[in-house]
Amino acid sequence: MEHGVSMIVLAAVGEVLFVFAGVVAYIWRLQFTFPDFAIVLLVFIVATFFLHRDGFQDLGFGSRGLLVGMKQVAMPALLIGSVLVIAAIARGGSPQALLTADKLVGLGKYFAWCLLQQFVLQSFFANRLLLILKDERRAAWMNGAIFAAVHIPNPVLVPVTFLGGYLLTRIFFSTRNLVPLALAQAIVGSLLAVALPASWHHGLRVGPGYFGNRRFN
Repeated sequence: MEHGVSMIVLAAVGEVLFVFAGVVAYIWRLQFTFPDFAIVLLVFIVATFFLHRDGFQDLGFGSRGLLVGMKQVAMPALLIGSVLVIAAIARGGSPQALLTADKLVGLGKYFAWCLLQQFVLQSFFANRLLLILKDERRAAWMNGAIFAAVHIPNPVLVPVTFLGGYLLTRIFFSTRNLVPLALAQAIVGSLLAVALPASWHHGLRVGPGYFGNRRFN
């Protein structure tokens, strides 16, 4: 039994290292030279779900935990969002400009992107790290570090995703629902883009895109 458990843990370690390295490689190089590698990573991640027999609820799907998750993200999102709205207004923006039809459509699209990010971050990384570390707090901090690492070199997103990744992972462990996490990320990320100077966050871009280059040589 111990041998079987250790092999499962070793497999999880290998999976985490492969996917993390793959995501970093894709951001910095492969998106230009082998864009279909994103599909390879996604297929690999889904295959691990079958290997570890992850249940539907384990992955964060379904309605279970939705309302509880919404309640848990509501206060942090409201507090952070309020600060960012005030910052945006202080920079000359107006509340009406934040609620235009274009902004709301953009928020919907961004929510879909955040849902995909949370799927990879929580359904895959958080579950594997919990299996490896056997401790929710340590797994959440490690997940936050992974989330921050893939946002290098953006000086705004790295600290935000580190702390946000930790908080959202803790909420995921207690609720097992991805929707509140993606919604909170979408709201905060959208407000960050308009509240802070673009010279700080470069349009929330990461990797070579942060430097304004199509590719990093």
